[in-house]
Amino acid sequence: MRRKHVFAAVERFESGPFAKVLEAFRVRYETIGETAGTIYTTPLSYEELIALADFMDVSVYALELQRKLSLKNFEEKLQSKYPGVKLEQLLTVYFEKETVQK
Repeated sequence: MRRKHVFAAVERFESGPFAKVLEAFRVRYETIGETAGTIYTTPLSYEELIALADFMDVSVYALELQRKLSLKNFEEKLQSKYPGVKLEQLLTVYFEKETVQK
């Protein structure tokens, strides 16, 4: 069942402009070694911000004001939409390789 949720999540992220966000999450996760820390949203295009805001159930304005996004908050939202799916699993399947902690 959880595997089905992982593939459903990957399918959603592949169909939208999430490549930069997921790459930033992957780098952050590999650097820290856990789902912690934040990424900055300022380098994202408006289209990417809209998609991310939609996924996080916040307004684009709120996302722009924060200027950053917590990996923990993203994982919580991910798990509420795709039960049992962890950020590490999403990244592993999305990038088709294991995330390696530095």
